Amino acid sequence: MRLIAALFFTIFFMLQDELYAQDLSQKIEKHYALVIGYVKDSKGFPLAEAFVKINDSKMTTLTDENGFYSLKVESGKPFTIYCSYASFNKMIKVPALKESESFKWDITFEIIELDPAVIKPDRIEPSIIVLDPRKVDGFPTHQFESVLKHVGLGVAQSGGELSSAFNVRGGNFDENLIYVNDIEVYRPFLIRSGQQEGLSFINQDMVNNLSFSAGGWQAQYGDKMASVLDVQYRTPKKFGSTLKASLLGTEWYIEDKRSPRFSYLFGARYRTNRYLLNTLNVQGNYKPFFADAQGLFTYKLKKDLSIQWLTNVSFNRFLLQPQSQSTSFGTVRDALRLDVAFGGQELMQYLNSLNAITFKYQPNLQTEIKWISSYFTDFEREQITVEGAYELSLLENNLGSGNFATPKLVLGAGYFINNARNDLEARVWNSGLIGRHNHKSGVLKWGVKFQNESIVDRLKEWRYNDSAGYSITLLPRNPDEIILDRYVNAKIDFQSLRVMGYVQNTQTISAANNLRVNYGLRSSYWTFNNQNLISPRIQLSFEPNKKFNDTLRKTEHQNYDSLKKKDLMLTAAFGYYYQPPFYRELRNFDGDINHNLKAQRSIHFVLGCDINFLSWNRPFKWISEAYLKKMDDLVPYALENVRIRYYAQNSSKGYATGFDTRLNGEFIRGLESWFNFSLLFTRENISYENDSGEISKSGYIRRPTDQRMSFSILFQDALPMDPSFKMHLNLIYGSSLPYYLIGNARYKEGLTIPAYRRVDIGFSKTIVEEDAKKERKIKALWLSIEVFNLLQINNTISYIWIKDINNQTYGVPNFLTGRRLNFKIMIKI
Repeated sequence: MRLIAALFFTIFFMLQDELYAQDLSQKIEKHYALVIGYVKDSKGFPLAEAFVKINDSKMTTLTDENGFYSLKVESGKPFTIYCSYASFNKMIKVPALKESESFKWDITFEIIELDPAVIKPDRIEPSIIVLDPRKVDGFPTHQFESVLKHVGLGVAQSGGELSSAFNVRGGNFDENLIYVNDIEVYRPFLIRSGQQEGLSFINQDMVNNLSFSAGGWQAQYGDKMASVLDVQYRTPKKFGSTLKASLLGTEWYIEDKRSPRFSYLFGARYRTNRYLLNTLNVQGNYKPFFADAQGLFTYKLKKDLSIQWLTNVSFNRFLLQPQSQSTSFGTVRDALRLDVAFGGQELMQYLNSLNAITFKYQPNLQTEIKWISSYFTDFEREQITVEGAYELSLLENNLGSGNFATPKLVLGAGYFINNARNDLEARVWNSGLIGRHNHKSGVLKWGVKFQNESIVDRLKEWRYNDSAGYSITLLPRNPDEIILDRYVNAKIDFQSLRVMGYVQNTQTISAANNLRVNYGLRSSYWTFNNQNLISPRIQLSFEPNKKFNDTLRKTEHQNYDSLKKKDLMLTAAFGYYYQPPFYRELRNFDGDINHNLKAQRSIHFVLGCDINFLSWNRPFKWISEAYLKKMDDLVPYALENVRIRYYAQNSSKGYATGFDTRLNGEFIRGLESWFNFSLLFTRENISYENDSGEISKSGYIRRPTDQRMSFSILFQDALPMDPSFKMHLNLIYGSSLPYYLIGNARYKEGLTIPAYRRVDIGFSKTIVEEDAKKERKIKALWLSIEVFNLLQINNTISYIWIKDINNQTYGVPNFLTGRRLNFKIMIKI
């Protein structure tokens, strides 16, 4: 706590110094003139993060989300303005300006074909992907986060195509940070499978841009170990509305700027996966219902003060009345089939809401302070009573037999009951200040936040299993007793307080070579375990050829294109990343809370290289990163579909290392495509108590997310004679994953989940193409046909365990969805 207080007072005195500097600058303001303007593409869309500088000076800036920039220049002297975005550059010579005179230069880059989903130009932080969601509307996806598997570095498949979960560089989904307008958002706690998950928080239609980092991010982002997804919603400039409808649901949103002071965004979504769920190997009556409504309302109180309200309410209900299951598995030599007849039902529903108020104070163009308060509530209920009678058979594998692929021997028959009555309430309230100040050589950012958490959990689960009329157990038993395989009954109620703060500075050391450094310190304290954490972080970026290319450009050399050196950026990052436990990490399999659980720690080392280049006279970008993450105080877990079950002990240490590379560009003129490739090695050494009561170590074994190789393609094509007809292809391959049983079986490698392979394809027709320069009632209209799982590959997501009369266990795969056809229409007005 004392360190938090010291950090707070340090920020206070730094602000005092900045305020004094502002007062001094006002006294000498008369010696300066002002340069302002907007940077846009040829369709009129703003370009954020474009780099603008006054040549032969240290005056630099980046455009904001609206493409706006402003710079002070010394009056009475001619100067040159230079602007760059991605691989595009422009410059203009300006005669001397008078004191307090303004000069406006609006810049337009002819990059209609270039998708803005590129690495942030002139970036500090490694692995930052900036994506304009409008450019991926045509791709066949179930969740918006699915796009990250194709454009983000180190992102692996997790939870199947129905889930918004994703793994990054060996971490699980709980290790990812997600922000919307600087507000952290949360995921449901009790969901067991992707088909129960419903809608993710992010509404694609409302997104202006998103930034994604796979490691080595700045101190301004919170305390997780794997990745950061930072989403910014739009600020409306005029009226607009979009309607999307398909066999999987409907989405609608509306936006408008009602006056110079008031604007709003509002979206509503309805989704049902029933059409897709009918392809699963469990047949039954699926009744999914997922809906949400989300709004962002902004009101300008004064010229320098505005208030913003972000609200979201989501209701998700998944009901399954299973009837039967028939799953064939094994090898050609030992082909097996499991047949199950079910009774009962599963009900999973949750209602959650988020309300956040942001006061934004901007006294001048250099300084901005936000006061953000949010309140998140989550009510979840899980009611399961399912019984089943099963038969495990060995199939006839003789191709010449008339009974080929039919059961020839019954290996086991049995009966089971799964029962659960779980209720969870979670409330998270937080309030804090964040600030930004642009100084002469960079940007200073700081923040402090207080957060209160309240969890009430009622957990009651049991499972009964027998074979041939006998309860399966090796222990002596009373014939009048019923022996349950598993029984958990727990009541949990706790509250806690977190205090967090950070300060960071971005500084340009050399504008000539764009040598910049970002260094910062983050601290957090949690009253639940009384642990105080300190996280130093630093990022470097350097463009070795920038000075030469700029000099060549200034001379307006006629052979500039041939003499220009590679547009190359080298990056490096290092930092400590702690992950204090939230709730799921605290609770073990028996429903008990570990009050002494400490934060997990990951130390990141990242080296990267970005190259912008032209091929076929079209822009391309090639990104590569190598990384090492050294981890300790890890909490081991077992992964079942999307359900993470923690051991609630800091009993493991490990590492993750690998290499990620991505090439994106216009392989087809005017259409952006992405090719991703990743190698990953992640292992851990777990300490545990063996059956003799002694402490043993597992040795370094694969972590549950150890997908050694992954490859993905997001490719677009169009008919040469009619570019309004387009093809969108998603291809993803992920090598096998280890699969662990719970208990002591977790400490040795066993089964593996086969490689994930999937191809989705979509065909679209653009009837009306969006053009910001044209005013018309219907701004855009397109139709599409999508084929999910084109090759009808049975991908395994998890296993269920069946025992025969000899107590031998068989792992029966649970498959993901099969091939399905979908129709979609989008209208924008």
